[in-house]
Amino acid sequence: MSIIERQELPENIELLAAQKNIYSRAKNIIGFQMILSVPIAICAVIITIVKPELKGYIAIWGILVVLFDLFVFTPWVKKLQDNAARIQELFDVKVFGLSWNEISVGKRPDPELVHEEAKKHGVEEEQIIGLKEWYPVSIDRTPEIFGIIISQRSNVWWDARMRRKYTLSIRIVLVGIALGLTGYGLYEKKDMFEFLAYIIAPLASTYIFGYRQMTDHGDAADRLDKLKETLGNAVTMGESDLLEVADKYAQETRDKLKQNIQSDKENSSFLGKLLNDFNEYYKLAYTLSKEMVDGTANFETLGT
Repeated sequence: MSIIERQELPENIELLAAQKNIYSRAKNIIGFQMILSVPIAICAVIITIVKPELKGYIAIWGILVVLFDLFVFTPWVKKLQDNAARIQELFDVKVFGLSWNEISVGKRPDPELVHEEAKKHGVEEEQIIGLKEWYPVSIDRTPEIFGIIISQRSNVWWDARMRRKYTLSIRIVLVGIALGLTGYGLYEKKDMFEFLAYIIAPLASTYIFGYRQMTDHGDAADRLDKLKETLGNAVTMGESDLLEVADKYAQETRDKLKQNIQSDKENSSFLGKLLNDFNEYYKLAYTLSKEMVDGTANFETLGT
């Protein structure tokens, strides 16, 4: 049975339905976090400036938002994303015929959880149309190895580059807000305590949300760079242990891409293609690197 046939089995479709339902819930929570942390926080600062008599209430509001973000919403989202990622991993394991790596992924998701979440999503034919052909038919074909490696390496590099641009844009916005507020405070000759308590406090959630976005995308970009570097070192230095490190980085990258597919619907098609491209790239790059390290590569047939 091929990959394309296995991914259409009812038990595997149920896995996709379950992980999609969990990711959708996580996405809704993240969206609520974003609303509280950005537009509402900015409006709170404006209200403080226009209606100074409300500054005490606004400060308390800002602190409460931060506390809920750190101790309620973030752990909740992390748990949901972890469950969804493990269910997606189980799908890949079954479809690609891989073994479950409990050390790096954790324990298998409970069948009861999968069934319950899939039921909430719905498993009727019209409800699972978007889950069909999860991986495109082209995944069954093996292109010329060097063309694949070069083109997919470019895709991985491009993804890392886009993530760093996104991180830089968030940093610029946060710095701009900080400079603008500082200029306002100096112009109005605000007392330092009043400035921090009534102007900065409401925006604390904005900076926490922005910082989390920067670290998540920055770490993902670093993992892509480390993956390429590790594979290159394994070939040039002949150190097979580095290939195990590459496996770890590759798994982390897959997990992040799968999370982003569910949380960013506007770019889900592109991200899904990027994930497929990355899997093809890594499979071929890893195989080639391993063969070159252990001396089994046939250089006369490479690229044919």
